[in-house]
Amino acid sequence: MHHVSMLFLLLITFILIGVPIYIAMAFSSIIMLFVLDIPLSVLAVRLFGGIDSFTLMAIPFFILAGNIMVEAKITDKVVEFADSLVGRFKGGLGHVNILSSMIFAGIQGSGVADASAVGSIMIPSMIKQGYEKDYAVAVTASSATIGPIIPPSIAMIMYGYYTQLSVARLFLGGLLPGILVGIGLMIVNGIVFRKRNYNFERTRYDLKDVIIKLFQSIGALTMPLIIILGIVTGVFTPTESGIAATVYGLFYGLVITRQLKLRRLPRVIVKSANTTAIVMIVLSVAGVFSQILTRLRFQRIIIDQVLLTFPNKYMATIAIMLVLIILGLFIDPSVLIVMFGATVSSAGILLGFDPIHFGIVMVIAMMMGAVTPPVGSMLYISCSIARIPIEKSIRVLLPFISVLFFVAFAVLFMPGMVTWINVLVFR
Repeated sequence: MHHVSMLFLLLITFILIGVPIYIAMAFSSIIMLFVLDIPLSVLAVRLFGGIDSFTLMAIPFFILAGNIMVEAKITDKVVEFADSLVGRFKGGLGHVNILSSMIFAGIQGSGVADASAVGSIMIPSMIKQGYEKDYAVAVTASSATIGPIIPPSIAMIMYGYYTQLSVARLFLGGLLPGILVGIGLMIVNGIVFRKRNYNFERTRYDLKDVIIKLFQSIGALTMPLIIILGIVTGVFTPTESGIAATVYGLFYGLVITRQLKLRRLPRVIVKSANTTAIVMIVLSVAGVFSQILTRLRFQRIIIDQVLLTFPNKYMATIAIMLVLIILGLFIDPSVLIVMFGATVSSAGILLGFDPIHFGIVMVIAMMMGAVTPPVGSMLYISCSIARIPIEKSIRVLLPFISVLFFVAFAVLFMPGMVTWINVLVFR
């Protein structure tokens, strides 16, 4: 047990002194390899073997598809359609921001991409209309968490890979919880909007305008249907769905909108390659860290401690969620999935939960780390767009983050929110 404590102490120490997360994990792992007298060959094997996976190949394709759709100006159409639906209500552009994130979540599976694409449009628009910067950041960062919950989802692909669960079932399981997160954020947005006494002029669309905006956005709204129906019907695997999304994105940008220019494609590909490289190097190093945890029998220790301390399965699950939320303050959700995905999945099975249901609860809990300082990636992106320091956004962000808590607890105690659609589709 003291070796496990030493490993985490090294990791947190490196992070707190400002070392990038992947280097912190690498240093911690290498030190422990020497302490435990484990051959350095384990480092090389896990660095490359940890990402040598057909399933994980979906990640670069979804990243490329998302960048292609942004270059094809699909985000503009999504925002206009969302504005026609909810821009008229109290909450104004905040509602538009959240609904745009929900729609964009069905196009690509990354919360970071969501924060960047939707935030780059909505944050300047909200500030220009008179919303305070901290408010615009809170809405954008919190709604970006919907991206990894609603299918397709890179987080679900990773969780499925490291737990050997069906990615298709995880995709479908996240659909209703993701929608509930969006609705919950809109409710909070409406409350905060009123408390701040905002009263901006809102554009009111009639039914004809909504239909026109829907028609203009139909190309964007088709992509989620292609991805989800393709996976559910078995036409293609989750990895192949990423390829299908990329091909469709190229067709949409080059033929339908004609906003995507061939001369700009190399830049889009290089940008996607850079993002993919960052993701993969984090996953590969996290794989080494996870391998050391396995050798230290961390999984068995956690399960034994949880089961002994909390005989009630719901209390045990809440304890696991709280641990993940605390770790999420220092560790990115993608790294949490690599490090603890298999452990929490095993704990859920021993506690008697359906593994898909338990997985969705855990992924939602892990997503909270993406919007909490000091390492919340979606919060950092939103603050950089608004050009404000992170600490100025924390207070208004708290009620929005609470939505993730409530949805995670609701899903925990009402498993039908996850399982019913899988039973309906895969019966």
